[in-house]
Amino acid sequence: MIFNRLKFILIVALLASNLLVGVFSLYFLNSINERYATLLDSSVPVINSLRTLTRELGAVQRLARRVVDPTNETSWKDLVQQLDDGSNSAKAHAREISAMEFFRDTRFGDNIARSSTDYDEKADAFLSLVRAQKFAEANVFNAETLRPSYDRYMLALDGAAAHVQREGAHLSASYAADSKLFSGFLLAFAGWPLLAAGIIVLVMAVLLVVLMAAVLVPGMSWRRPAES
Repeated sequence: MIFNRLKFILIVALLASNLLVGVFSLYFLNSINERYATLLDSSVPVINSLRTLTRELGAVQRLARRVVDPTNETSWKDLVQQLDDGSNSAKAHAREISAMEFFRDTRFGDNIARSSTDYDEKADAFLSLVRAQKFAEANVFNAETLRPSYDRYMLALDGAAAHVQREGAHLSASYAADSKLFSGFLLAFAGWPLLAAGIIVLVMAVLLVVLMAAVLVPGMSWRRPAES
């Protein structure tokens, strides 16, 4: 009777623990999924925007080199307009990136905005020289002023991209640590029936040893001696 009741209690406890583990696992997996979705939603657009801005600036800088190239003497006016449009587009794009939530309260957004303003001012000065057909001066300005500003701009964008990658790696490491902790907890919690069965077997073995000792050792008294 006692054994049947104990067996019933163990079965109910096992079912309850399995249900609890299932519910907690669903909650944990849903939490991980939401955090990964947040990471993708916040970092992927930033990376794509940084790549687009880098491509735009590279195109502007190549146009600046082509404008002062003597082989483009007949088409330099068309190139100037392309350079102006590309520079304005890159400036607007840089403002959008620097204002993104991902760079809030960091130095990277400020670095992009500051680099964008500096490069745009120098691009305008370069265009002024070209429109005045001062190609020799424009060539020197491109080499000594505009290109160094472009290089500093690229460093600012590289720093921002590295920041995004570090944040992603840190978040991924945090997810991995949480998953490892959860796996250990789940393994320990799911293994309690084995632990309970082991304890029951141990108790029964002790009882069996005691009973065998009582049978095999007749002289051993298990009662208190009668008082005289």
